[in-house]
Parts: sequence; structure tokens; C-alpha cells
Amino acid sequence: MISVKKTTPLKDFADFVRRENPRKWEDLHHNKKSPNLYRDTKARLVDEQGGVSAYTEEPLSGDAHIDHFRKRDLFPNLTFDWNNLFVDGMSESYGARFKDKNIKKGDYALLISPAEKNVERFFSYMQNGEIVVAEGLSADDAKRAAFTIKAFNLTDSRLTARRASVIKSIYDYSDLSPNDIRAAMQGQGFRSVVESVL
Repeated sequence: MISVKKTTPLKDFADFVRRENPRKWEDLHHNKKSPNLYRDTKARLVDEQGGVSAYTEEPLSGDAHIDHFRKRDLFPNLTFDWNNLFVDGMSESYGARFKDKNIKKGDYALLISPAEKNVERFFSYMQNGEIVVAEGLSADDAKRAAFTIKAFNLTDSRLTARRASVIKSIYDYSDLSPNDIRAAMQGQGFRSVVESVL
């Protein structure tokens, strides 16, 4: 999971919310005045996230979707809140869709949001790609980190294998400088894994 510095909302999105006062998320998809509004909103969010999922850190592909960190059926007042919007892939086994199937309203007190500062401090990575709770956290922060790993199923074997591959590549590049390694790993995603190893 990465920290995402939320920027000013896309102007067309902010104008749509202010002007239309939409009630349902589907209104964004079916906006006749701006038929590309959903696509443009998603592109801006992907840019905020550096091209990777805010939750899993996988590179995002064209089938990614806008996720409501706080589910819109549990928090309808946050449906169009820019700070509640992140882009994730379509896996049912991990990430946003897994979270949405398993979380209850009260669970959000424990769930770490990518909009928080320094999210990366909550997690560490083993050489085999496993994500674990970072050492040295307070008991409350450790509980939040463990819950977040479970809520997004960040221990899924596919994610673990991808992180292990990234870690192996970093060691394979060990004769390069850290900046050269960062450049070589640019399109691989998993920035916090790269930084953790470096």
C-alpha cells in the first residue's frame, strides 16, 4: 500500500458534482454534458497514484476501476468525495473488490487509507515477497496494519510472487546505484517494496 497525496479534484468532476448535485455514482457514467467524465476522472486518479494501485501497488491496466475506499452503500455522503476515490484493478481475490465483499462499517476505524501520510511505515516485506506488519509500531498501529493486510488480502499468493520477483530483480541489479535501480524498476510497480529493499 502506498500513500497517495490527494490533489485538487479534476475541474470537470468538481463542476459536475457542484452543478448536478448527483445522487448516484452511475450519474457520473451517464453524464450527457461530459460523456468522457468517468474516463477523465479515472485518468486523473491514476496519475495521482503514479500509475499503480493505491492498495496493492500493482501497475494499473485499462480495466481498472474507481474504488470508493469507504463503500458508497455504507457511506453514501462520500460517494463524490475526491479523497475517498482511488483506482484499483479488478481482482476478486485481493484489493478493493475483496475489501468490499468482506468489510463492515465499523471496520473502517481500523482500515488504513492510502490518503494517510506515510502509509508505507506500517508494512515490511520479507525476501519471499510476503507483506508483514512493520516492527516498532505501537500496538494500535500494528493492529491497524494487520487488519489492513487482511482486509485487502495483501498476502494473496499472486501479489506475494510479484513482490518476490521485484525483490529478486533489485538484488540482480545490486551493482547499480539506488537511483539506477529505481529507474530500472520504474514500470514494475511495488514502489514501497523497492524502497524497502534499497
